[in-house]
Amino acid sequence: METYEEQQAFFNANWDDMRAAAEHGGAADVVRFIEGHSDDLERRVLYVFAHQELMNQEWAGRSLDVGIAVADAGIAELLRQAEAAGDEETRRKRTDTANVISYNLSADLADCWPDDHLRRERRHFELGLKAAQDCIRWRLELDKGPGPFAIAYWAQGMHELSLEDPHAAEDSFARSLEFARLAAREAKLGEEVDADGDFGVILSAGYVGLARMAGGRESGRELYEKASAAFALQLENPNLLEDAKFGLAQLNTVRQRYTSAMPAAAGAPDA
Repeated sequence: METYEEQQAFFNANWDDMRAAAEHGGAADVVRFIEGHSDDLERRVLYVFAHQELMNQEWAGRSLDVGIAVADAGIAELLRQAEAAGDEETRRKRTDTANVISYNLSADLADCWPDDHLRRERRHFELGLKAAQDCIRWRLELDKGPGPFAIAYWAQGMHELSLEDPHAAEDSFARSLEFARLAAREAKLGEEVDADGDFGVILSAGYVGLARMAGGRESGRELYEKASAAFALQLENPNLLEDAKFGLAQLNTVRQRYTSAMPAAAGAPDA
């Protein structure tokens, strides 16, 4: 399984059995199924895909807690493989896979997705915050570029916002915006919050505005509306349309949930 397509095909061939295990015995049966594979690569592939599918696909008894437990088991397995690695390159690769699972877990637990109605409790936000902090630590260790840091700080900020700490969230979102601009600069994309701006720059700026609004600072509205207006303009570009729609819907979802029912910006559809 050298390619992503081969790994996806291997997981797909096992998904029905894993879903049945989840429905029958929850996370414990899923982990038992994965650990029944003796090959390290097969376990890695199953853990990477399993968490995302359990979180996002429909299955009887679907819950965040099963996805969390499987993700935690996957992180533990990848760190075990990293520790057992015979060379530094392999150790870093295994650690990076744990880092990816940790980020995906944090993102899945975030209370910002327009069409996700799974109930989240405070403990889910606490777990999501820890997962974001873990992946920030690993990204520092692995000397990642600005893009991975931008999304990791976004995840940290989103959970801080859900945990009713808008000032910490604003700091995290500001770091996300800083890294998003660095990533855009490296990719020669727009660094400003306008119609030519990079998706990550516009989204991070919108979140900074939302955190300020959640903290009772009227100055946040201007930045939120600027980001929403930039996405609204990008709706006119077929190449940017889908990302812009997603960005608008995400920002408006968070506005509705965390800014005391302040009115939506012009051009922002209701989620």
